[in-house]
Amino acid sequence: MGPSVMYAVKGTAGPAHRADHAVVVTNGAFTRDVMAWGHRHSVHWVDRDKLRRWAETGTALHELIGLPAPARRGRLKRAA
Repeated sequence: MGPSVMYAVKGTAGPAHRADHAVVVTNGAFTRDVMAWGHRHSVHWVDRDKLRRWAETGTALHELIGLPAPARRGRLKRAA
């Protein structure tokens, strides 16, 4: 996968989609330069190998791409 996809995801993830994290997934591969660019610009990537591991082991996405576990939200209390 080429760099144009990374650029597009980086440019729209926050402003257009209000995303906290940008992730590009492919069943192919990324070039070393694209992976390095993603690392420098906080665009996470899932290539064929990571995708296989995700599918076969059920690894949580945040673990797969090296993010901390999402904060658990407290339970809502119902009004009496």
